[in-house]
Amino acid sequence: MMLVGVDGSPASREALRWALAQAVKTGDTVEATMAWLREPEFVAAASMGVHPHADNPGHRHPARELHAIVEEVRATVPGAPPVTEVTITGDAGTALAQASRQADLLVVGTHGHGRLAELVLGSVAADCLRHATCPVVVVPPART
Repeated sequence: MMLVGVDGSPASREALRWALAQAVKTGDTVEATMAWLREPEFVAAASMGVHPHADNPGHRHPARELHAIVEEVRATVPGAPPVTEVTITGDAGTALAQASRQADLLVVGTHGHGRLAELVLGSVAADCLRHATCPVVVVPPART
């Protein structure tokens, strides 16, 4: 199984695209994982059964966000397999490194620039390279 870290950035979309293209060739399964930190919220007194953020479009719904990203990227890869979608509350680098225990390959994007030897890794990619228990593929930004 290929585990892909997705955060909504162009870099993570490129990592998911790469993993899906590989899965078409190899028959591997793909799991897209979004880790997010829950923001502390102040909840004012509300009547029973009414959530104060129920109609707030600014309130983040990570599972819906992940699903939309997966569907968008899958549409760009001919023959793309279904993707298992997982959301985890916590630090992305730590969560992906822990989830890598059940993966054959971890795929993450990076926001770096320049040649590979000069590539500047983000903190999540660096954490994954240091702590993952499976091989890690770091997908550079798409060239335009």
